[in-house]
Amino acid sequence: MSAHLDPATHDPSLTAAPPAGTGITLIVTERVRHSQLEAYEAWARRLHAAQGRQPGFVGLHVLRDLSGPVAEYVTLVRFRDPASLEAWRATPAYREALTELDRFTASEVEYREAQGLEAWFDRPARLPAPPLWKNVIVGVVGVYPLIMLFATLLRPLTGEWPGWAATLATATLSTLFLNWPVLPLLSRLLRPWLYPVRRAA
Repeated sequence: MSAHLDPATHDPSLTAAPPAGTGITLIVTERVRHSQLEAYEAWARRLHAAQGRQPGFVGLHVLRDLSGPVAEYVTLVRFRDPASLEAWRATPAYREALTELDRFTASEVEYREAQGLEAWFDRPARLPAPPLWKNVIVGVVGVYPLIMLFATLLRPLTGEWPGWAATLATATLSTLFLNWPVLPLLSRLLRPWLYPVRRAA
């Protein structure tokens, strides 16, 4: 599955970082008939534009696989907290969009929710999650430079603070930037290593 990011579906608000530990991601898997691809993507752009105007929306990421008998789209929609996600689900725009979805899809739509960093290891459909040791390595590669950067930048401000307070400030900023954009970017750059292709013998 290849990553597909359409700038027309994104809002400038996706540069905002969610509060550490409270972000929630709705993961939607849709299998779309090839004859409906153009209509589906137009529908998706309208839906994503509406999400971009919703309070609490952080950003979205779309994975698209057109190689099978039906196209498969995995959309990760991130909100600041569960209350923001529930507020979005209650909107007329979302409810109206759902009434159109059956026109495009070839099977039941799958929904899953994930909190924290879990969803940004955005595995392609039908592939197992990477082993824990790979997730740990990606996390260290992402967070170590952030810790060093913010420890240096904050030193003039926090130099006289107690050690625990200075560490807390560094850890908070590092966690925010790890959630967005560092970890999503790393998961895409390292996708061949995280999800190696298994070739039939």
